[in-house]
Amino acid sequence: MRAELMRAMTFCAAHRVATSPHESARRLHGHSFGVELRLEGPLDEQRGWLMDFGAIREAFAPCAEQLNHSYLNEIEGLETPDNPSLACWIFDRLKPGLPALERVHVTILGELRFAPRRLLEDARLRLPERVGFSLESAHRLPFAGEGHKCQRLHGHSFRVEVGAGDVARLAEPLRHIYDLLDHHYLNEIEGLENPTSENLAAWIWQALRADVPDLTVVVARESPECACVYRGQRAD
Repeated sequence: MRAELMRAMTFCAAHRVATSPHESARRLHGHSFGVELRLEGPLDEQRGWLMDFGAIREAFAPCAEQLNHSYLNEIEGLETPDNPSLACWIFDRLKPGLPALERVHVTILGELRFAPRRLLEDARLRLPERVGFSLESAHRLPFAGEGHKCQRLHGHSFRVEVGAGDVARLAEPLRHIYDLLDHHYLNEIEGLENPTSENLAAWIWQALRADVPDLTVVVARESPECACVYRGQRAD
């Protein structure tokens, strides 16, 4: 019996693609990348599997160490780090240790366009109705601490969620925020020299406050697991 396995991983990195026809892709920016490994072969009759999923993750670990929280253009062999080149780079490094590997597919986890989506109130998280969208941006955290991975230039497919008394009026102001931040290096933007999630959420709040007087919350997410919820400046 033969089987096909799929194992998905992620990493976060910055890059620029000089050969892209899109000006935004030629700028320094960042993404959260998804990597899908597909393996195919005969089952081990005793174990009843093709391969341990944990062993696939371990085989990918050296690649992840190089790619995650990095500037891809500086990695040997990735001078033009578009998705197909990334997939080939990963495949060439994994195939010797994973003979059953048949294909590597690389995707970007963000939406790659301004696609605002209305989000319902979340009583459990105390979040009101809001509008969410993604940003593909590069950054580094200069004060993260000696040796911290976030000090390195990297990037994310950030998720931003903004709440207001009238969310129907948010589309135009949020489009302006998107144009300022998407496919940019956040550290070069005035007020974001230290673009932590906390500072990013506060910056967006300040940028929106004049046009959205009924602003209620800004959420900045570097990943599904990590988010900052900002509800405006409060008096101590």
